[in-house]
Amino acid sequence: MEYAFYICRFVQFTAAMAVFGSTAFRFYAFDDKTASAILFEAFDKWLRRLAIAAALLALISALVLLLCQSALMAGSPAAALDPVTVSAGLFETRFGQVWSWHLVIALILVLACLGAPRWRHSAILVLSLLLLASLAWIGHAAIGEGVARIAHELNQTVHLLAAGLWLGGLVPLGWWLRRASTKQDDLGITLTRDVIRHFSRMGYVAVGVIALSGAVNTLLLVGDLGAFAGTPYGRLLGVKILLFLAMAGIALVNRLYIAPRVSSDPAALGVLCRTVGLEQGLGLGILAVVSVLGTWPPAIHATMMPGAS
Repeated sequence: MEYAFYICRFVQFTAAMAVFGSTAFRFYAFDDKTASAILFEAFDKWLRRLAIAAALLALISALVLLLCQSALMAGSPAAALDPVTVSAGLFETRFGQVWSWHLVIALILVLACLGAPRWRHSAILVLSLLLLASLAWIGHAAIGEGVARIAHELNQTVHLLAAGLWLGGLVPLGWWLRRASTKQDDLGITLTRDVIRHFSRMGYVAVGVIALSGAVNTLLLVGDLGAFAGTPYGRLLGVKILLFLAMAGIALVNRLYIAPRVSSDPAALGVLCRTVGLEQGLGLGILAVVSVLGTWPPAIHATMMPGAS
């Protein structure tokens, strides 16, 4: 049951970040959507398919995650199908109070993805933001009481939204680069160059926010450097940090060395496409680590236990 719980968390994070980051990309990545109506129509069709698929995955994985949580709380896989246990977990726990709203948002998001084009993208952006933000109000950030808990939850909310902008934005960026690399027309190259520039500007801010809010989380959940090596939580967090640094390093190489060659060197687009794919793979690795890490006792709890070294 634990492995099913991990998988559901991974799908939940991935789907929520994909729909939020991809929809946000549509609002900041383009200067003039009338420059090539055909290109943007193709992008919007792709984005709608992605949003529907991601929203459905978010809703389904949220429902299954609730059942897994009920089973883990009761200590029996059979409890996942027990209406009384599931109801108690949903309405009588802090997790359930947040998750009930999360499920409602996920359902409305699916309906919004199927809605009319006139308001669809704005609605999806707001709903996917709320869906992703609500994930910050469960787990380790919800430990504690009062102002300290709220401050931790707000920090985690900012952390997740910044991660959603960067990791989720890599999905449409990859689509745009693959399309441009297969159709080497001047307009497409010009638009792609603009898209890369806008994504990079957003990326600088997002990476900075992720690093700062992540440092705060580390201080709150690990406490000191000794806990990194001395606890399973600390060691797994170290893996996440290494993956993040690798992603940031590749992004910097892309921005400073590969992206400037896109206009003059046709081969640069293919290289950039592959390095962005590598970024996406590392991003999925981070989400896999987070899916497990959020279920383990924080390192600071282990070091505070009597007799802990």
